[in-house]
Amino acid sequence: MPWKETTVLNVREKFISMYLDQSISMAELCREFGVSRKTGYKFVHRYQRYGSEGLRDLSRAPHNHPNAVSEDLQEFIVTCKTKHPTWGRASSSVD
Repeated sequence: MPWKETTVLNVREKFISMYLDQSISMAELCREFGVSRKTGYKFVHRYQRYGSEGLRDLSRAPHNHPNAVSEDLQEFIVTCKTKHPTWGRASSSVD
């Protein structure tokens, strides 16, 4: 008998399916799947808001980068570097 292959998405879909059947309480359902009730409710709310796509893992990338350089400043730097390619280089001669 072959191994039954499963993914996180399949497990979350099964969790939602069992939740929608309302055959057992949220606490029992979360115990059965080994997640906290907070996590269980999180996936229920994401499913209600986004459908099946809401069950996928979300990106952990930051939403903003506080030290990032603005687009205008990037363009200015590139323009200056293009006009003056030797600026910012160490001189090859020693005084």
